[in-house]
Amino acid sequence: MRTSLAFLVAILTFAAASAAELLLVADDRPRATVVLAEGVRPDDVAVRALLSHVQQMSGVQLPTMEEGKLSEARIVAGRLVAPAGRTEADTFILLGEGNLTRRIGVTTEGLGAGGIVVKSGANTLTLLARDDGSDARRPALARSVFHLLEALGCRYLWPGEVGKVIPRRPRLAVAAIDHRFTPIVGQRNLRVAGHETRNATQGMAWLGFTPEQHLAAFEQATRTAAEGEWAAWNRLGGNLGIMGGHAGAGLRGGWAEHGEAHPKWFALQADGTRDQSAAKERWRLCVSNPQLVEHVARDIIAQLGGKARPGTFSLSPNDGGYSSFCLCDACRKLDPPDGPRIKLMIFERVGGAGRTEMDYVSLTDRYLHYWNAVVERVTQVVPNQLFLVDAYSAYSNPPVQERVHPNLVLRYVPTQVDAWKAWQAAGAKRVLWRPNNLHRGYNDGAFKPQARETAKTLQYLSQNGVIATDMDSIYHHWATQGLLYYTAARLSWDPAQDFDVLLDDYCETGFGAGAESVKQYFRRVERDVVPDAGPRGIGFPQIAPESLAALRELLVAAARATAADAASGRRVAFLRAGLEFTAISAEAHRLARAAEAGVAVDSKAAAALLERRWQLMRLLLQQQPLAVNVAVVAAADGQLNRALRWNGPGEAAKSGQLQLPSVDHWLNEDQTKLRRK
Repeated sequence: MRTSLAFLVAILTFAAASAAELLLVADDRPRATVVLAEGVRPDDVAVRALLSHVQQMSGVQLPTMEEGKLSEARIVAGRLVAPAGRTEADTFILLGEGNLTRRIGVTTEGLGAGGIVVKSGANTLTLLARDDGSDARRPALARSVFHLLEALGCRYLWPGEVGKVIPRRPRLAVAAIDHRFTPIVGQRNLRVAGHETRNATQGMAWLGFTPEQHLAAFEQATRTAAEGEWAAWNRLGGNLGIMGGHAGAGLRGGWAEHGEAHPKWFALQADGTRDQSAAKERWRLCVSNPQLVEHVARDIIAQLGGKARPGTFSLSPNDGGYSSFCLCDACRKLDPPDGPRIKLMIFERVGGAGRTEMDYVSLTDRYLHYWNAVVERVTQVVPNQLFLVDAYSAYSNPPVQERVHPNLVLRYVPTQVDAWKAWQAAGAKRVLWRPNNLHRGYNDGAFKPQARETAKTLQYLSQNGVIATDMDSIYHHWATQGLLYYTAARLSWDPAQDFDVLLDDYCETGFGAGAESVKQYFRRVERDVVPDAGPRGIGFPQIAPESLAALRELLVAAARATAADAASGRRVAFLRAGLEFTAISAEAHRLARAAEAGVAVDSKAAAALLERRWQLMRLLLQQQPLAVNVAVVAAADGQLNRALRWNGPGEAAKSGQLQLPSVDHWLNEDQTKLRRK
């Protein structure tokens, strides 16, 4: 009986120890050692991120050691027992799969590419990942580290120190955890624009800055003490090889190489010619031409050399340009008369600006006919090769007659997914979602309340064939569009997340006692802002002055609530910078719309408003460059300025300072010289 009781006590003691917290730091000294599996190097992102965040949280540097130094360690009742004198650690953080993790029974077996394991044991904390072809900046193993750090309260809401949430904890412990996860979306990308994108250099000059000054401000704003970039932290990465840009529908060399010998391979134009020399790299093809199909298929077979290329081979047509889609009878016979109606751009001549719009049907069936024909020939020789094609432009609608070849991966560009079921019904099984959902509104820097819609779309697509995302693009309007960027990244990693739960976490971890006011702020933006209203060219979100006033009150309340919490207060101020820029820009665009409509506008009042906006943009570039990318906005301001007949700031405005109300602290830390008395 005593033996049975002792055995039961031992089992219960072990179970309690297994469920207990693991101590990492206490009494200003490390209580854990990071054990690096073979192949994990001290300078890897995963290692540097773990050590730097723990140090910033606790002030203590965790030691590291190679797994080989614990080769004689024993596993006793699930505990790792190091050889005498080797280490004083209470906890062992096993980073990367190796002999020790296998001995304690924790592996990545059963996970897919990019899957992670974060699992606590009796005195071990195991962090593993399956490789997924990511580059060194966004490695899979780092995602297990980021998951652990988030369990400890860290977040990375937007780039830079202000967007990084790192709680200060002199005692650092990890509660019991057992997390195994493989992402449904195996390849996750949000395009990130460079600091000189979209004519930003022109905008910098308008605001009186050089590219070097802008870059210095940007780099300063994005610098952090702890390692790990925003994109990596929020789980972007993975590489399935599902890629390929606009590739001339598979024809290499274009008109320059084939035009003279094979002019009938190219699109018949409205003027009766097929000459695409003036189209440069954006030439279009006669996709009904069987000789073209045969040439492209033979060329691809030769490139493959009898072996399938990893990922996809692009058959995507060229994008845009100054030439028409083919108007020949053979191509038009491939267009179902009952297809969805579209507006087709017809150019008077290739390379010229003259054009008209023709009411026509979707070109999806003609392009699918071509893609299927090429793929059918290639897969007779290389059966497993996948090909990337586009649901985009004049061929974004689902097909009416054609079926989607099983070896086609569809790069689906529409932001809405209404048509995806019809594509599935036509045979589409794999999708790379490549929307412009982050792109629209890049040139105004204002609110874009589409985070919930993006979450719903990712949730839907994750259940209906999406294997990759490639969203265009982050233009660094983090104070006005950052929640959308964050949602797009987080839901790409785990589409099962509920948007409202994500929003709650974003606000509660990032804004402390101001969380409820900030949450109401985001919900009011979602409710009150109508995106992209107004005439083409001066489009700007519609938002009523009373809504802007209510939003300001919410952020003022959040600022008061976080007065004793400097980090949360800075994040509230960051949002306020975006709100104030939106508010002054909304008024400028309201006046511009009135002027465009022939309504008389007070020119002096308009000039004063635009001068104040110009001054604000200068200060944002200097002090809050991530709040709104004002260089990009300024580069697109030409039509706004022309509508209000404003030629730029006068000397007084250039030499003056933007005056802020005495109670406002949202622009920078020290505003004593800027205050209104």
